[in-house]
Amino acid sequence: MLNLCAIRRLQSALRSFEEQLKDETGLSFNDALLLCAVEKGITEPSALAKELNLSPSRLTRVIDSLEVRSLVQRTLSITDRRSLIISLTEAGEELVQTFKCCELDVPEELAFTQEEPWQHI
Repeated sequence: MLNLCAIRRLQSALRSFEEQLKDETGLSFNDALLLCAVEKGITEPSALAKELNLSPSRLTRVIDSLEVRSLVQRTLSITDRRSLIISLTEAGEELVQTFKCCELDVPEELAFTQEEPWQHI
């Protein structure tokens, strides 16, 4: 049987984590996810939208927000001038390193997300 209460606890834990992330880093959850994806090498907007499960219009708003804060920049692709590439600025790279090392408390309900994949085998 589906345990909706357990799903609700996950949702509440995630919301709490998002608030803590915002307080500690100034980033929304989508902001942080986009910065992490770009750091991993996902730089094309269509690939970012797919990775983050965001609509193109929502992705544009997230990128706009980060660009205004000088955390990412848009540049034309050198291989296809019709395409954009999203990259981290120096400030964006520093912020990614900061939240990788910050002391955010991961709620107990979300602790499984911090385990290495091999631990699930």
